[in-house]
Amino acid sequence: MIEVDFIDQLDRFNLVLKKNSTEINEGQQKSNFSGQGMIFEDHKKYVPGDDIRKMDWKAYARTEEFYIKRFEQEKNITVHILVDRSSSMDYGENNKYDYAAKLGLATAYMASNTNDRFRYSVFSETITDISAARRNPNLAQMVETLNNLRKTPESLIGRCVTEYSKRIENKSVIIIFSDFLTDLDEIEEAIKRLKDTDTILVNTLDAKELEPDLQGDKILLDPESDSKLRTYLSKKTRESYQQNLEEHTQNISELAHQYDAKYLKLSTEEDVFESFLEIWKALNS
Repeated sequence: MIEVDFIDQLDRFNLVLKKNSTEINEGQQKSNFSGQGMIFEDHKKYVPGDDIRKMDWKAYARTEEFYIKRFEQEKNITVHILVDRSSSMDYGENNKYDYAAKLGLATAYMASNTNDRFRYSVFSETITDISAARRNPNLAQMVETLNNLRKTPESLIGRCVTEYSKRIENKSVIIIFSDFLTDLDEIEEAIKRLKDTDTILVNTLDAKELEPDLQGDKILLDPESDSKLRTYLSKKTRESYQQNLEEHTQNISELAHQYDAKYLKLSTEEDVFESFLEIWKALNS
């Protein structure tokens, strides 16, 4: 359940970023909090009359020439936010779905504050829009919708992204929030469909998935198929599981690199705003 006061937290978070963006982001994203657009595009040489707030001082340190940062707002950027609502996301003390949905809301909020459009959707076996492409979100209404959505069993990410890709009409950024606990072929199909966009995969996992503390005789339930497995969890079993998970996430990272996408692995144990800063840095790198 996403509490409505999360919106107030976003407001306070935004105020802190505006006040301290240089310290928080090491000076790399100062322009992004003054309505200049979210996505860094390229440089141009400084000419008298250019806004010196856009000056890239790191480029100057390297070249001893003045360059101005340019951003993608001029090209009508739309930020597409896709959140996995399959049953495997309904897990953890810090629920993975709630955590991912909050990250999506933070992204929508910041896109709105930098004059970029956003579209927020959820997916599992099908994909559902919960906002039209817009700049001024009704976040309270979106929170209510996200809380009331029923989780459905299976994540068909390949099929859903294939369907969604047909709706992308202009220069876009796609951010997919999911635990990605599905076949690599499905994930690759999704990334391939988005090869002409700026894509970020945000792998959201519970702390106990990353480092399980279960041991002994256990009955394990697959939330997407409802199948059960009785097993004995030894130290060796846990180590094997962790190795398999690490290989799976590494394979996703390699697929992302192969198709020029970005990949982040986040734990729900981390503060949601700290995790959002990682996404914000990826958007601007």
